[in-house]
Amino acid sequence: MLSLRPADSDDIPLIAALHAQSWRASYRGILPDAYLDERADGDRLAVWRARFASETPLWVRIACWEDEPVGFVCLLPDEAPELGVYLDNLHVRGDQQGRGIGRALMAAAAAEACRIAPGRPLYLWVYERNADACAVYARLGGEVLERREEDTAAATRAIALRFHWTDPARLCQPGI
Repeated sequence: MLSLRPADSDDIPLIAALHAQSWRASYRGILPDAYLDERADGDRLAVWRARFASETPLWVRIACWEDEPVGFVCLLPDEAPELGVYLDNLHVRGDQQGRGIGRALMAAAAAEACRIAPGRPLYLWVYERNADACAVYARLGGEVLERREEDTAAATRAIALRFHWTDPARLCQPGI
């Protein structure tokens, strides 16, 4: 049984571990192996500590399958309001994919985006070489509006795509 719960600062180590684990599973060949194996855990922990320490409100939901944390989603609504509401992270453990957890996290984020910013689109960035994630976002009706090379957390460069949903409420409908 899937449940979603709000995250708080006590969840920082859990979120950072899920984040780094997801990167190791999905970003091989995009980020250097040495970074993924040696630095991703510490870097993600530092990022999440800083985010939870910030005065900017943070919206994070943790997905639990039978009470075991298996993924999370994070919105940063004020990151670039001219583009819409920014979905900064959506990660599901590799051994839990295919159960609809990602769709549930996406629907929760879309519902929150509609609540806090009615009429604004939802968007996210994903590495172009993360073919699985790109395919999921396309199946969910996302449109690629931008392609650009950007700096990565590993101090390398990679091509990222901006997926966009004009009407995030459509992501909240059953059967997405």
